[in-house]
Amino acid sequence: MSSHHIIREDQEPALLIMDAQAVSYETVQELLEWSPTVMVAEQALPDVLLWGIKIDVVIAATSSISALTASLYDQFPIKLISCNTQEETLSTALYFLIAAKQKAVNILSIERLKNFESFSSLDLSVLQASKRWSFIRNGLYEKWLPAGRIIHIYHTDIQSVVHTDRDGILIIRRDSGFWVAED
Repeated sequence: MSSHHIIREDQEPALLIMDAQAVSYETVQELLEWSPTVMVAEQALPDVLLWGIKIDVVIAATSSISALTASLYDQFPIKLISCNTQEETLSTALYFLIAAKQKAVNILSIERLKNFESFSSLDLSVLQASKRWSFIRNGLYEKWLPAGRIIHIYHTDIQSVVHTDRDGILIIRRDSGFWVAED
């Protein structure tokens, strides 16, 4: 017996690669399994091109667009979106996803988590080193966890850790959105 899944366009989280070194390539391969929209920041482009994956969107400085058009010929069709400075790359990429009615995004980045919070209309997951941070925008995290799990919480520049000592539902409430990562 087999199961069949129909995947609609943009149903799976997009993948935004701000820093190709933020996680291992094995983690990237797992994120690519469902063929997400792949967006790459110009600074990560050299590393990502070495992976040999299909890129859908590149966010680059306005001054780089014409040179990139020629060097990305084998990636066509591809969208090249310009921004004025490297600092604007993240916001340009996330505004593009919001305008495209994307619901969720996995972001490979080493930027501070606080930098993503103004884009909480998207379901945000930020992958850094060995952690996958998820933004809990409604201030309530509720999940069944086995004993021995470690939960990292980041809220208003303070990071804390919760250790589950028994199986059960863990509930964390805050007055505003916060970040959670599981070990």
